[in-house]
Amino acid sequence: MRLLSCAGPVLSCASLLLLACGDDGGSSNTGATGVTGATSLPATGTTGTSSGGLPTSTTGEPPGATSSDDSTGAPTSSGGPLLDVGTPDFGGGEECSAELHTACDAVDGDPLQAIGLNCPGELAVTGGFDGNAAGLRVISQWGQAATFTPREGSSFLVLSTGDLAEMHDVPADKGDVAYHCNSWFSPGDGMDTTKFPPPITKQPVQGDCLADPSLVGTGDCSKTIENQFEQSGFKYDYQELRFTATVPEGAESFSFDLAFFTKEYPTWKNQPYNDMFIGWLQSTNWTGNISFDDQGKALSLNAAFLELYDDAGDLPEFAGTCMRYSAGTKWLTTTADVVPGETIELVLAIFDLDDVNWDSFVLVDNFQWHCGDASGPVTEPVG
Repeated sequence: MRLLSCAGPVLSCASLLLLACGDDGGSSNTGATGVTGATSLPATGTTGTSSGGLPTSTTGEPPGATSSDDSTGAPTSSGGPLLDVGTPDFGGGEECSAELHTACDAVDGDPLQAIGLNCPGELAVTGGFDGNAAGLRVISQWGQAATFTPREGSSFLVLSTGDLAEMHDVPADKGDVAYHCNSWFSPGDGMDTTKFPPPITKQPVQGDCLADPSLVGTGDCSKTIENQFEQSGFKYDYQELRFTATVPEGAESFSFDLAFFTKEYPTWKNQPYNDMFIGWLQSTNWTGNISFDDQGKALSLNAAFLELYDDAGDLPEFAGTCMRYSAGTKWLTTTADVVPGETIELVLAIFDLDDVNWDSFVLVDNFQWHCGDASGPVTEPVG
């Protein structure tokens, strides 16, 4: 991953932290924009090592510091299982240690802790953010309704294809929409815009990974990326958070919650060039996107889950934000099957398709291990 240094002439360490995580109030930009690369964030996680500049230590070291102990340890917590309503069979009547979790996140804090990982005494994961620091924040609320408040702990992660310093820059009316959250990062991806960083690939498998395990590793088991991506063939403003984890003993699946918003509504509704979110899982049973609707479409403006359409500019979910007069989903839950003890990699990525404008956002929270099987990757509305 590309590292964003605190030593350069563009950003000081202090301004980097403000730019990367910023608060969730106001629209002023306190840091420089247009700086690409992975960013170091405050060290507030559990014991573990970090790659890509995302610390997981509780040592109180400065941003970018990492711990030398990579022990996963035995999960210990005073909390109980945190299970989503309506999810598949997640164990029997006995409490499963893999599900024990006590939230440790904080606004402006570590993004992995913000989504429910790397808390003290729990399984340590290693990971990092790659993209433009202005497109990542850890906040406590989006809009002025209770809809987009934390699903776990006191905060959640936001990734954006544009500058999140503009998140409270509210359009005056429909004609003003194009002048708010319609920014881009220079130099775009900083990578080949026709390809994804490994292990993500648009290439679909030639069959069913669940029926034929030999297909795992030959492409996207979901077959949800290529058709959407090839409408244009070019991605820009690519932002990702990825981590590697050893699945705890007893855990046979995991889940996380997300919500997708896009400024491309209504201008690009039913048009081919729609920004996308991909949740890529690299595991024993699956290699591919795991966040898609029941029609096999990746999450974008044309996904079936979009139900918040702010045509009148009066939805409380988008009040006070640049999403006024735009559209998005409510909270969704993605669930996927894993094998206890295996090492998995999860990449959460969002990007513009075909253009560098018309920002899109993904909220992520509430990562959980579960001690029951999932029949296969599934994304469904929370509750």
